[in-house]
Amino acid sequence: SPKRPRKNENDVYIGKDEKTSSNEYVTECIETLKYGLEDSIITLIDEFTKNEDLRFVDQIYDLFRSVKSINLKNKILSYYAKLKDPCLEDYACEVINDPYDENKTTVDECFKYVVAVKCEDCVPGLVDLVDKEDETYFNGALNALGELGTTDEALFLSDFFDREDLTTPQKQSLMKVLGKIKAIETWEKLSQIAQDEDENTFLRMYAAQAIGAMQVSESEDILIKLFESTDPNLRCYVIKGLKYFDSEKTNNVILQALRDTQYKVRLEAVDVVNEKQLKEAMPFLIYRCKDKKEEKIVKEKTYGVIAKMNLKEGNDYLISVLDDKKTSDATKIKVASVLLESNYCGAKEVIALAEDSFTSDLKKNLRYSLGKEFAKYGRSEFEDICKKYLESTDTATQGTGLDIWAKGKYKSLRPLIQDLAKDADYVPEPGNKTPKKINANAKKAKRILSQIDSIENHKAEKTSSPDSQKAPQSSAENNSPDAK
Repeated sequence: SPKRPRKNENDVYIGKDEKTSSNEYVTECIETLKYGLEDSIITLIDEFTKNEDLRFVDQIYDLFRSVKSINLKNKILSYYAKLKDPCLEDYACEVINDPYDENKTTVDECFKYVVAVKCEDCVPGLVDLVDKEDETYFNGALNALGELGTTDEALFLSDFFDREDLTTPQKQSLMKVLGKIKAIETWEKLSQIAQDEDENTFLRMYAAQAIGAMQVSESEDILIKLFESTDPNLRCYVIKGLKYFDSEKTNNVILQALRDTQYKVRLEAVDVVNEKQLKEAMPFLIYRCKDKKEEKIVKEKTYGVIAKMNLKEGNDYLISVLDDKKTSDATKIKVASVLLESNYCGAKEVIALAEDSFTSDLKKNLRYSLGKEFAKYGRSEFEDICKKYLESTDTATQGTGLDIWAKGKYKSLRPLIQDLAKDADYVPEPGNKTPKKINANAKKAKRILSQIDSIENHKAEKTSSPDSQKAPQSSAENNSPDAK
């Protein structure tokens, strides 16, 4: 039978607003998916993706099985690729095995889809498409092979590189794929290309990364020498290749790359430091963040790497950024975000920063942003700060507090949510010229309570159902005549 979309009943959908959480919205969406115009459905699927709304995966799947529109089919393939849901992999394999009656855009979406869901069943079809003289599907199939191929496909591609009819772009694509599959059989050829100064720059770049990925010992000295190149793009890919080696001479090159004149090389070096967890790089990383001339993109990535490395020197520096009154709120928000994400330290200081933001309306944006960070995790230490958000008279602050509570579900604060939700049902008396002013968050509080209670009740029903409480039969019962 056809595969169905996966579902996670533990996920609670908290609507982005009152509209998306209403029963009327759900009904309207279902009707649009059944009877709506192509453009309306595509817009709706984009809305689901943006809101991380998984309530309609079954309806979208049923639509796919009946729809004839190419644009709509492609949109749904893309939708399930983003969800990494393998419900359409049988369809995608069929298309890849025989793509010639399909629209090319659909075939391209199938290539992306099988990569996203890691579908190995389509590999023979991909090999067949690469091997054909028809160039229509060459790049798409080749790129998919780079993600899904194994040693067998690497051996096939290692001979394929010698074809004289390959264009330079095709060679570049093939070079990247060989690096991904780590086709050691091609090392000698690729190492020559990487060192050939008369060769196409992109081929040299991809070859440098590829010979590094193959982890052949001779590659290390070749890459270290190539880092002396004046081409910053080649230096970037040299660093990509060197990440596979762990020696003092390689690590020294990576440290020097952290101070390269080209910011793209520095960015790549920061990534490699993160992957290798190169402790000796910490002073370089801190300097990058302190340097007023450093690019914003480099600084923001470096903050995250410092947090993940969890070294005292780096942790102390990040906390000092939060405490420094001269630091901009934007920087404090970024640092708070990486500290909470890594969850090694700094939670106490981030909470203190949020508490301080309540002292002035000039700090509202900081307060809102930190609240959004708290709402990502639902940790027990956020209970008190959640209460402070909920008790605020500022509507947006209180609304953020509701988001924090929806994630943490703190029992001690549930009465606050219930009191707030009471106003959602308030109806002014007829003729009352000055009706009670309703808090805009009342309906949101009621909606969150309803959604969470619904999920918890569903779990309780499943736990208490007769099937779940059936005791296993004893061996004596299993061997009784009636059991037989």
